[in-house]
Amino acid sequence: MPLLGAHVSVAGGVDKAPERGRRATCDVIQIFTKSNVQWQARPLGSEHHRHFLANLGRFGIRMAFAHACYLINLCSADPAIRRRSRFALAAEMMRCSMLRLPYLVLHPGSHGGKGERTALKWIVEGAQWAMEKAAATASGALPMLLFETTAGQGTSMGWRFDHLAEIIARLQATVPTGVCFDTCHVFAAGYDLRSPEAYEQTMAEFNRVVGLHYIKVLHLNDSRCRLGLHLDRHMHINRGEIGMEGFRMLLNDSRLNDQPMIIETPKGKTPALDIANLRRLRNLVVSGGATK
Repeated sequence: MPLLGAHVSVAGGVDKAPERGRRATCDVIQIFTKSNVQWQARPLGSEHHRHFLANLGRFGIRMAFAHACYLINLCSADPAIRRRSRFALAAEMMRCSMLRLPYLVLHPGSHGGKGERTALKWIVEGAQWAMEKAAATASGALPMLLFETTAGQGTSMGWRFDHLAEIIARLQATVPTGVCFDTCHVFAAGYDLRSPEAYEQTMAEFNRVVGLHYIKVLHLNDSRCRLGLHLDRHMHINRGEIGMEGFRMLLNDSRLNDQPMIIETPKGKTPALDIANLRRLRNLVVSGGATK
C-alpha cells in the first residue's frame, strides 16, 4: 500500500502537526517548518522539537518532511531576493536537520526574464551556497533538496524535465538532490497523465530525461485547468481535468509506490476534505500489489 498523506498545518508549533496528520488519516505528512510567507522565523524551541519527534511515533506517522517557504527564489532577477533566498534556504535546511526531516521540497524559482541558462546557474550556485552555510553549523544530517516540477507559469523554472535533469547533474556531486513530482504541475506543463498510453509516455520521458529513481516524493493533486495551460490550480482528486484513471495508474505503478505521496488539495476548516481525498486515492490501489 502506498504511503499517503497531506500537507498539514504547524499553527501553534510544529509539534502539533503529527496529531493533525493522524486526524486526517495520514501515513506521512508534509509541513512548513516556519511561516511560508515570511522571511524571518522564530527559533525552533527545544520543547517543540522534542515533542514533534515524540508525536510522530505517538500518532503513527511513518515519515515527515518539509516544504520550503514560497518566498525563496534562487534565480530571482533581483540580487537582494537571491541573497535573502540563499540565507533562508540555509536556515530551512538547518531547521530540517533539527527535526530530522529527510527531505526539503523546493520550487526551482522564476528568473523574471533573465533567461533559463542564467537561471540554472543561479539555482545551482544558490543551492551549493546554502548547503555549505547549513553544513557549517548543523549538528545533524541535512535534508536532501527535492526540486519540484512546476506548471511553467510566467518565467518559472522546473516545468520542463530537462530543467530538473540539469540541476541534478550540476548539483549531485556536492548537494544531495532529487525531485518532487507534482501531478497538477506536470499536467499543466503539458505532460498528459489521463490514459494508460499518455501516462506511460510521460513516465518514459521523465525516466529518459531525469530518471524515475530521482523521484523521492509525489504531490497528488488534480488540476482545475486543462492540459498545457501552465496554470497552477489544484483541485480535489477526480474533480479536475486529470480524473481518476491517471491517479489509478500512478498509485499502482511499482516504480513509484515506495515513495511518500502527499495531497495539496483545497482545505476546509476540518480534516474532512483531506480524509475524502485520501479515501478516494486508497480506493484506487489494486489489491495484491502494483502493476509496473
